Amino acid sequence: MSEQINSPLNNKNEIKSDAISLHNVNYVGKINLRVNEIDFDLRKKINDFLGYELPSNNKVSGDNKTRTLWLGPNEYLILCEDNERYNIINDLRSNLGSDFFAITDVSDYYLTIRLSGKNAIDVLSKSCSLDFKLNVSEKDTCAQTYINKATVLIDRLSEENIFDISVRWSFAEYLWEWLSDSSREYINEN
Repeated sequence: MSEQINSPLNNKNEIKSDAISLHNVNYVGKINLRVNEIDFDLRKKINDFLGYELPSNNKVSGDNKTRTLWLGPNEYLILCEDNERYNIINDLRSNLGSDFFAITDVSDYYLTIRLSGKNAIDVLSKSCSLDFKLNVSEKDTCAQTYINKATVLIDRLSEENIFDISVRWSFAEYLWEWLSDSSREYINEN
């Protein structure tokens, strides 16, 4: 956890209202996993280790310990408690042995911003080309896209409008300020 002490989001003022909520999600472990799409034996080992199947196109699978997002045919992002990431990485490597795969700890690469509320999609739609009626339209869906020039990964956590937005450290403050500014009109409605 000490790696994120100087996060650019640490001193940002949260937004809390019925219409919109914006806050920093601290210390999320993020593990990038790459595995051949047609290596069914290896995929079975990974599924057995995780306790659920790897997700398909723009879907998310998970349990109480981890949450796995589909990034592409051969690529996934495993989210976990920050203090569990090294255990998961080591145990997964041990279980997969000499099979062909790649595991990379990208926890320090991304920060997570949670945007929620009845107007969350309105805020996101201001500068995101993603069609929220087709993509990320239900719980446990995800998509990689842009929000106003910042590349992001959007994870829908609930049928309600609750989204975790993963963004690179270098764009985190910029995105926070943009989301905060874009939320103002909905805060003033209350």
